[in-house]
Amino acid sequence: MSSDVKEAPGHRIRGVAAGEQALPALDPALARLAAHASKIRTRKGQSIGLTLDGHEATYIVRAGALMLQVAAAATPRQVAAFLLPGDVLRGSAVPPHAEASLISANAAELWRFRWSAMEDFAAADRGLARFLQDAAAARLARYALHTAVLGQFSSEQRVATVLTELAMLTGTPLPAGGIVIDMPFRRNDLADYLGLNPDTLSRIVARLRRDGILGHSARSRALVRDFRALARLTPAARSLAEIHQHRRGDGLALFA
Repeated sequence: MSSDVKEAPGHRIRGVAAGEQALPALDPALARLAAHASKIRTRKGQSIGLTLDGHEATYIVRAGALMLQVAAAATPRQVAAFLLPGDVLRGSAVPPHAEASLISANAAELWRFRWSAMEDFAAADRGLARFLQDAAAARLARYALHTAVLGQFSSEQRVATVLTELAMLTGTPLPAGGIVIDMPFRRNDLADYLGLNPDTLSRIVARLRRDGILGHSARSRALVRDFRALARLTPAARSLAEIHQHRRGDGLALFA
């Protein structure tokens, strides 16, 4: 398959490997936690439970990408959230009596803690307590925005929203112009997350390529030729930029 994604001499596209998001810089509060974390390296497709020896667990994503899959009662599992480096997830974020698991979209690294231990650490460390509060607020904002996207946005707006968010979080500007996005999620996973038929998703992506907004890309990557045009397709662009500005300070600049 031909690809428009080219690396200039000396230019390394962000990523642990193709399609894997790199380790983010450690917040000072997280650095103090490193010695207490159970560090888990996962392979693509691996499932991770949200409890630890019957107790609620907390996960901090350090590298790679994961999906939170949730099923209520006897319903099929659905992709409820994507998790990328810097994200924090508590087991109690899952509705009671629902089945849930984390699925690695690619090779990933997680830090795992018992929530009770995390509470003790946070009680003794104001910086960590603030970090956890900010992470919880950002996660809630993303859940609320995603609910609005599913309920109010057109199919094209939904696709533009997820691509805009991934560009803000994992995008790397290329020397020749455009932004390359690490894209570890399969078409069916993206369609499930957006409440779309996979064929509908493919048609929208093809149309965005014809319009010059997207380019043809290598496996596990997507090429955004015109980020501003992509962002104009989603009413959520500015909300996304402000939610994620603490992780990518250039998000608002890309959108401006």
